[in-house]
Amino acid sequence: MDIATILSTIATVTVAVGTATYWLGSRLARIEKDIEALRSGFNRLANVITNTNEITIEYLGLRGILDPNEARFLRTVIKSLASTATNPLTPEERKRLLELVDKDDLTIEEAEELYRLARKLYREYIEETPDAAYALLYAVHKRREAYMRHGGQTTQPTNTQS
Repeated sequence: MDIATILSTIATVTVAVGTATYWLGSRLARIEKDIEALRSGFNRLANVITNTNEITIEYLGLRGILDPNEARFLRTVIKSLASTATNPLTPEERKRLLELVDKDDLTIEEAEELYRLARKLYREYIEETPDAAYALLYAVHKRREAYMRHGGQTTQPTNTQS
């Protein structure tokens, strides 16, 4: 074999490998794009489910469906969640949540604070445990109770979005 044949063979193999690499690279890029679209769709679906659950909990809480025994049960669940090391609350928030949960007669401001903390726990911890929904349900119950006792209204305050 002469040098021209060897170089010709090397060039042909190089072109074939380069073409295959380019084709595979573009194919992988399309697959990555499709996976990212699926991931985005899944995240949107998870947000819809989370928001729907939150709306349902709000509705049930505003309807006043909890009796005192159920509220005591939810208190126990919240205390357990707050003592879990992996929960998303800071130590200060955790301490304040427990203080508010232990208090029977909340002011409207305290009830709103409890709701804010429970909502944070729910939004950031629901993937870890469904018990996070109990914290939000209890907070909605206590907020309704505080408005009934101190404000004379059962409707949701205007600005509760975080």
